[in-house]
Amino acid sequence: MTMAPTPDRDLYAALGLGTDASTAELRRAYRALALQLHPDRNPDPAAAGRFRAVTAAYAVLADPVRRAAYDASRATPPTATAPAPDPAAEPGRVEDYVPASEPVAYTDYAPADGYAPPPPPPAPAPARAPAPAPGPGVQVPAGWPTGRINTGRPLARVLLGVWRLAPLPRHRFAAVVTVLGTLGVAYIAAASRHTMPVEATVIGALATVALACWSVRTVVWTVLATRARRAVKETR
Repeated sequence: MTMAPTPDRDLYAALGLGTDASTAELRRAYRALALQLHPDRNPDPAAAGRFRAVTAAYAVLADPVRRAAYDASRATPPTATAPAPDPAAEPGRVEDYVPASEPVAYTDYAPADGYAPPPPPPAPAPARAPAPAPGPGVQVPAGWPTGRINTGRPLARVLLGVWRLAPLPRHRFAAVVTVLGTLGVAYIAAASRHTMPVEATVIGALATVALACWSVRTVVWTVLATRARRAVKETR
């Protein structure tokens, strides 16, 4: 059963303040008394009871609605009724605003002026849907990023042609050896242009085309890897 504060209990006196005390004065008085009376700091057995009384008084006066109701009840003449028992004097009974567990000194019960709730966390970015598989009859060469490029788009068809124009072995070591060998052939062709102009020109052109296609493949894989890392960061 919820028990409202009664006017015969002077909550202002419990905090050592007058009825015209401001919210800031209430907060300062409560903090000072809580540090003085908290059972962890004050071994006096009576300190726990005073601490509960101070905490209960501040819980009412720090709330503008409850403080106004309390002030109104103090201004109303008392009726001839039996005095309500003091919850603090009866063991095992606590009011709804008195901590039921071990007393803890809170820094404040009421939000400070200008308080605003924190913004909600950003919604996670939607996961990127995988690219559709190549259609029937579409053969992809070795090293093609299957599931990451939509072969139905025009630019993807151009890239697919680049992959087919200069294929590379599936094994990484063999691919590296092929690229280095092609670089060597291009260098030899450039050095032999004076002695074998026709052969050197044809071989050099073929090596240059192959190296250009492989450069395009490197750029495509770099862009895909960057997008994958960015998607992983957005989902964290």
